[in-house]
Amino acid sequence: MYERIIVATDGSSCGNRAIVAAADLSQKYDADLSIVHVLMHGSPPESLQRMAEIEHLVDVHPDAGVAFNNVPGMAMSAAHVTQQHVAHAVIEAIGEKVLERAVEAAKDAGAKTVDGVALEGDAARKIVDAARDKNANLIVLGSRGLSSFKRLLMGSVSQKVSQLSECACLIVR
Repeated sequence: MYERIIVATDGSSCGNRAIVAAADLSQKYDADLSIVHVLMHGSPPESLQRMAEIEHLVDVHPDAGVAFNNVPGMAMSAAHVTQQHVAHAVIEAIGEKVLERAVEAAKDAGAKTVDGVALEGDAARKIVDAARDKNANLIVLGSRGLSSFKRLLMGSVSQKVSQLSECACLIVR
């Protein structure tokens, strides 16, 4: 019935349950499993940024080759660019950790063929695009992610995916 399954995760408890459900289905149907993680927008919370620095997941000391301090206005611009670079590096590092743990969890749950990919952009659109690109028969995702406040403002990613998808969707609670 299912040959290719896409599971989306953000590292939340619902996302983790979706991985286990998708791995179980992958094992039962001998289906390929692809794990998708869409990187968060904006700056990561300060606690995550600090954790990434402590764990040496990112290099927070940019190359000190050019001194912008002496050029009016440039010091602030350089500091802002550096801050954005570090924030994006933190987001990418966290995304890679989420994927690494998700792939391991899927294999532990019985999935045989598992791959993972980190994407950037609108989460629902990227998940649906990944399913289309892989010719997936099923998308599995959690009903709630890490940010319940964001869900109130923008609508649930799982709801958008189920509306946009051309294949079956399983939303795990």
